[in-house]
Amino acid sequence: MPGTPHRAAAGVFSSPGAGTGGFYSGTPGPVIMAAPRKTSGVGKENPSWARPPITGAILAGGRSRRLGQDKAALKLGGKPLAGWVAQALAPLVSELWLITNRPLEHLSLGLPLLTDLEPHQGPAGGLVTALFYARTPWVLAAAVDNPFLAPPLLEALVRRAGEGNPAAVVCRSPSGLEPFPGLYSVRLLSRLEAFLKMDRRPTRFLEVCRPLVLPWEEVNLLDPQGRTFFNLNTPEDLARAEAWLAAEASWQDMKR
Repeated sequence: MPGTPHRAAAGVFSSPGAGTGGFYSGTPGPVIMAAPRKTSGVGKENPSWARPPITGAILAGGRSRRLGQDKAALKLGGKPLAGWVAQALAPLVSELWLITNRPLEHLSLGLPLLTDLEPHQGPAGGLVTALFYARTPWVLAAAVDNPFLAPPLLEALVRRAGEGNPAAVVCRSPSGLEPFPGLYSVRLLSRLEAFLKMDRRPTRFLEVCRPLVLPWEEVNLLDPQGRTFFNLNTPEDLARAEAWLAAEASWQDMKR
């Protein structure tokens, strides 16, 4: 559960240029930490809905082979991909982390960082790291290569946490169940740790979580452009994303 001793940041010491953060050398692995990003949260405009405390996790442990460069720092519209995802998650979370295998390369992004407990375990490994260190009951996780997360869809995931006490909440797309973005309870930690020791297939990952699923009809209403699940994996994907941003900017100029 959040706040248990193994998640305490004992052993932190100052590191030049790291602000209030530092290096953590305790078990189970090295972590570069910074002060959690505090956000105002959502729901204040609707007092009847109480948003649960949530940790935001940006999963950036992939090797970016097809792009040939680090995804988290890759610029889209002049902003790193990690910045696009952080901007979408921040209004919904009380702390925000970038989960990575290469923390020293990501210090310049200005985000609090955690290293994967076990490197190269895929997105499920990054999620396990977030669940392990979360100081809240829930983790809202998204991949760093999903720069166009729809805020209404993220809010819907969070709202569904209050329906029947689910262990996870995810979306369905025309391609099937989408693990990210997704909302995950810290109750899943031991279950996912066991999963990583046996099987890392994406199809099995969600079977283990047994999530509440937002149907495609609802997802499509909340994200009519259908870009939340767009993965930026190749130079061609980057060019397409830049074209979308340029078209949006042109449309906004026409409206002025």
